[in-house]
Parts: sequence; C-alpha cells; structure tokens
Amino acid sequence: METNFSTPKRQSVVGVVIIFVNHLQQSIRVLIFPLILLLARTKSGGTNYLLAGFLIYLLILAIYSYLSYLKFSFYLDEEKQEFVIQKGVLNRENLIIRLDKIQQVNINQSLIQRLVGVYSLEIDTAGSDKKEASIRAIDHQAATMLREKLLSKNFIAEVDQTNTAEISAANTSPAENRTTAKNNSPLLKLSNTTLFKIGLTSNYGASIALLSGFIYAILEATKNYTEAFELEENPLQQLSTKGLGLISLCVLLMLALMVVLGTNLIRTFIKYFDFEVRRAQNYLSIHSGLFEKKHTLLKPARVQISSYSQNYFQKKLNLINLKFKQAAFSTAAEADQDNKKHDIEIPGCDEREKNELLKMIYDRLPLQGSAFIPNYRFLFLTVMLRIAIPVLAFTALATIKPSLQEYLWWIIPYSILVGTALYFEYAHHRLYVSEEFIIKKSGIWDIEYQTLEPHKIQKVTTKQYFWHKKADIGHLILHTAAGTLHFKYGKYADIHHMVNYWLYKVESGKKDWM
Repeated sequence: METNFSTPKRQSVVGVVIIFVNHLQQSIRVLIFPLILLLARTKSGGTNYLLAGFLIYLLILAIYSYLSYLKFSFYLDEEKQEFVIQKGVLNRENLIIRLDKIQQVNINQSLIQRLVGVYSLEIDTAGSDKKEASIRAIDHQAATMLREKLLSKNFIAEVDQTNTAEISAANTSPAENRTTAKNNSPLLKLSNTTLFKIGLTSNYGASIALLSGFIYAILEATKNYTEAFELEENPLQQLSTKGLGLISLCVLLMLALMVVLGTNLIRTFIKYFDFEVRRAQNYLSIHSGLFEKKHTLLKPARVQISSYSQNYFQKKLNLINLKFKQAAFSTAAEADQDNKKHDIEIPGCDEREKNELLKMIYDRLPLQGSAFIPNYRFLFLTVMLRIAIPVLAFTALATIKPSLQEYLWWIIPYSILVGTALYFEYAHHRLYVSEEFIIKKSGIWDIEYQTLEPHKIQKVTTKQYFWHKKADIGHLILHTAAGTLHFKYGKYADIHHMVNYWLYKVESGKKDWM
C-alpha cells in the first residue's frame, strides 16, 4: 500500500497524547522541586488553590499540545529533493532538509509510544548545526515507507529482508528453511549473561558521573529542605561533624561500589536489552532497547572513524566494545570537540564478531602497519603537570596552613597512583600507519584502537613548539567529519613524510568520504 508524502500530512491522532506527555515531563523536571517547597510552606487551606492551579495548568498544556499537533505537518518535495517539516504554534518554523544531507533515519518506540501503538521517526543530518528532525507519532507502515523514500530506492529490499524471509519460510521445505535461517541469522545478538558481563566491566566513568550528580542533587535537596523547614543544621552536616569510624568508612565505600555497579547494570540492560545486529545487503540493521525500542541503520560508507576498546577484565571475558562515528557538523567545524550524536555503539562482541563487523565496514580487516612511538618528553611533561606541580603547590599550602600538614602523607599514594596511570598512558600512545589505514592506539584502563581511512581526512594540522625544533618533535592532528585523531610528541620528520603521503592519496584518489 503506497502512501503519498507529496502533500502535507499530520501525525497520528494519538500524537496529541505523546506531545502532551512530553510537555508534561519537561514541566515536571523544571517545576518539581519548587512545587515541593510550595506544598511544604502552604497551609492546609491553601492546598485546594494549588490543586486548582495545577488543573488549570494541565488544561492549558492540553490545549497547547492539541494546537501543536494541528500546526505540525510534513511532506516530501521530490522535485527539489527536500523533506519539509512545518511546526510551531506562536512562531511558525519551516525545517527544510535536503535528502543528500540525511545521515540516517531511525524508527524508535518509547514505552508511552508502545502503549498507544505509534512510533517516532528521527532524522540525523550531516553538515547541519540544527537539532535533528523528529516525527513523534507515526504508524509503522508509514514510517517504513517514508524512511525508504528518504534514504534510497533500494531501501525496501534491505530493510524488509528479514520479514520477507520469515513469510516465505512457511512455504518452503525444512532444508530450505534451515539454509534461509542460517543466511539471515544475526551477526551479533547479546544474551542476558553477556549484558551482565558488560554492566560489570564497562562504563565506570559514566556511572560514577551519574552517581555524583545524584548525590549532588540530594545535597541540594537537603539544603533547600533545611531552609524550607527552618532547621538549625543540615542533617547531612550533623552526620559529617560527628565523624565516621574506619569500619563505617569501609562500609560506605563498599555501598558506593555496589551502587555504581548496580547503576551500571541497570543502565546496560535498559539501553542494550535485546541487542541485535543483522546484515541487510549494504546496511547494518541494529535493534536494541528495553523501554525505548531503537532501530538504527548503519551504512558502511558513512562511517568516518571506527574504534574498539577493551580493558583488562573484558580481555579475560573476551568482550570488545565497538563504536562507529559518522559525520556531524560540530566535529567538522570544531575539531577539538567530539559530538556523540551520530556515534553507534556495539558492545560485548567477541574477536570473531568484531572482525566480521570491521570487514563489513571496510571490505577487509584493518591491519596495523608501521608503528610510531612518542618521544619520552610526552611522559616528562605529564608528570610535571599532574604530579610535580600539584605536589609542590600542596606542600607550599601546608607550610602556610599547619593544619594541612597531617595530610601530607597523601602525596605518596597520589604520586604512585597518578604516576602509574601516566606511564600506561605513554605506553599505549601509538600510531600505526599502512597504505590503507591509520590506527591510533590510546588509553590507560580502557585501551582503544581508532581506525581511519586516509581518503576520509578533511584537514591535517601539524604543530611544533620552538623548544622542540632541535629535538625534531611535533604533534599531528587529523581532522575528519566525525572528530579528530591526535598523535603527540612524534618525530617531526616522520610526521611531515606521512602528511605528504596522505595529501597525495586524498588528491589523487577517487574515493568519496561519504
């Protein structure tokens, strides 16, 4: 059944509910704490007024959501090869997206959308600093057809390959069914056991950051709670002034570790539940999500940088985390900042699966070429900046304030810990160059290998400070549409030789960067 997208279309009628719930969620995030304080300070007689005000606010929000639904429309201008979205209640906005700028089109389904039976269609663009376009309420058939038209003429065969195989399987013999199932089996499918291993061995930094934000929110909440109820002293400050014994401190640290690991496990299961990667002709089809179902299509030609990482525990468990970086406006314009909007993560694959996926992207397995090692000054400078200067500054401060002298012994474990980390950072900082690939190795705990093809280089920057000229030391920065690769303290003569070769490859080659 063909759907005509040449005329303006509205979202599904239940889109009103989705828009209302989204606006309500945003309002709750902003107003939740002021409302709690207002309820705490309001006397029993004023509660009715607050309830009436809240109901009026819900009514206004519902009317605004309905108007947003009426004013939202989209259509496809095939003559101009543009996709147009019109929206806005008070201020009308026309969002025009050229089809050749579309990076990928994803069909997702949140928990609320699953309850009302609709999907969201999200459009990522390369070369645009605008927020990605999104249609929040559309049925699956219309979303699939629209995605087909936005991406390519051959898209329907690639997307519906699995569904077609399942339908035709009923009319074929058992032997043919086994052959078809083998050909359409997923390249990667994560089991619950693998997800548990991933949750225990990865993303410690993100979990600690999330936990720190939660603790900060609790501290701010208790502070406001103290002011609202006019308490003499903050309850947490009372606990800290009484002090903690050694056993209590150990219990607290163990509890914090359990919270971090538990948070990491929950995040992993929510994000990667039912994770599956299938090959659909020239695309990788990626499904994942517990509450929010995500379906992403990855075209190998649009991958700018691929990377895989592994730490000590993951190496023992044969787990590798893959990441594919696609073109993004901010990284092309601001090479020093990574934009993760277009990154696609594939966690928990083994060595064989990692090699299969890389072969799918590059048509061959990237191999390490000639190795380039940084000068020892790389380690010397980092030791000075992160150990020597902080230690001297703290020692000078302890001299001025004698009360800090009892903490001077912390300098020893700090120096050992940071010094060990800096040594591993230096030992893992390597650049491998071959005719077809550039591989950058880096990391302290998680060892990462980033792979780049020379023809996808958009700009090359070389740096050399005047005090490094005599030692023939310099820095190399490779800019791409998806970020940068930075090799520090290399031999400057070798860097110039490599840059000349890469520029020749870019100018003489016929391969496109997308």
